[in-house]
Amino acid sequence: MGKIDNFFHGKSTIISLNGKKMLLLDHIAIIVSSEEGVEFYKNLGFKEKSREIRPANHDELIYLSNGLITLEIYKDSMHPKRVVNPEAYGLRHICFQTENIGEDFKTDEKGKFKFIYDPDGQPIEIREIRS
Repeated sequence: MGKIDNFFHGKSTIISLNGKKMLLLDHIAIIVSSEEGVEFYKNLGFKEKSREIRPANHDELIYLSNGLITLEIYKDSMHPKRVVNPEAYGLRHICFQTENIGEDFKTDEKGKFKFIYDPDGQPIEIREIRS
């Protein structure tokens, strides 16, 4: 596989594989079918930064951010539904950390976690930060 090195660049950690810098995560793009999906992510603490209606694409492009993570939300009711059984290749779930997960959680070797689903069925893992 090669030699992996970590080094700091400002506030971010850059990963180097065989001496070549790898890129950091810039944003996560999610397709939602309605405004209910946008509100779901706002309820997780994301704030709307911009919104653009794109008639040529028959969708809206909404940027949400919590200051650390940017979500690029495409609101379009015409996309096909998410394939869940069997799962398709690609993104399985997104995981967010929180200081207090609340009730109704599971525990593994990494700590407390639970899965929730956005209105279109995208699995979201919520994991409590260990203190």
